[in-house]
Amino acid sequence: MTEGHYHLASVLLYDPDPALRHNTRSALLNIGFGDVVAVEEFGEFLDKASTGEFDLVLADARSPDGRTLSLVQDIRRNIRGKNPFVNVIISLWDTAPEIVETVINSGADDLISRPMSRTHILERVVRQVEARKPFIVTTDYVGPDRRQVPRGYPLGSAMVVPNNLQAKIQNKPEFAATPETIQAATQAVNDRKIAIYTEQLQRLSSALLLLSAGFEEMSDRNGVAHNMCSIAERLSARIEGTKLSHVTSLCDGLTDLLRNIEKSQAVLSVQERELLVQIPLAIQKACAQVQETVSVVFDIRDVSARLRRRRARLPAAGFGDRA
Repeated sequence: MTEGHYHLASVLLYDPDPALRHNTRSALLNIGFGDVVAVEEFGEFLDKASTGEFDLVLADARSPDGRTLSLVQDIRRNIRGKNPFVNVIISLWDTAPEIVETVINSGADDLISRPMSRTHILERVVRQVEARKPFIVTTDYVGPDRRQVPRGYPLGSAMVVPNNLQAKIQNKPEFAATPETIQAATQAVNDRKIAIYTEQLQRLSSALLLLSAGFEEMSDRNGVAHNMCSIAERLSARIEGTKLSHVTSLCDGLTDLLRNIEKSQAVLSVQERELLVQIPLAIQKACAQVQETVSVVFDIRDVSARLRRRRARLPAAGFGDRA
């Protein structure tokens, strides 16, 4: 596919090599992209990725301290940028398996080996437009389901997320990354994270109780307690300011309990064992509605359709009220 409304789409290009950056920008313009912002310094790349609105990010993996991939992770985690679902392609010179795995686990949509030609770039772009992989959510990953070595099991179905590149090139507004669709998709990611954390707290609580029979298992017990404490803190951060914000007090109570267990180095008391059962169970019950929603398929096309119907009803409802 070479036809399409490429002139409507924008690209943020990062490459520290001046000659290669010029060649890649020329290739992107030749493909038909209307706006290609090319930057040399990583600081400028970080600033534009954080504040700009681009449909595609094409970045070289070479950067100070490997910060390109850290930036991709921050984008996917909604820490930086305005759209955590922006299409991201990483270019790299070193295609050793461990390097490729690191790129994949960052949440990038695709990678391309250097040197690369216009044809290679176009192939990757077409793949993003016609066959972008759905996103999955695990404990430590948000991104397309293309990882070679999974580091956790996804909870909930895969997600068809906003794809502004496809929306513009193929003139398919149902894929557009609008504030409303981004918010809906971000909420779906957040719900999946909450469901994952509550399930982990239940499972680790059972493991902690099994490791609490004697002093010989103290090191393993403290490791589980520390892991639970970290998960409870992440869950608290996820639900703060949401309709589940009241659950933060349960998370705080569990965190205090776990820290005391780590410090005491003593066999668990009857009260501590009871709290280890009751608090994770209370958290899971409080988040039960979220756990139900993650089993529903998330497709941005359905969200867009609901938004269109809602907008279409507003004028009619207003006219009917006046009548």
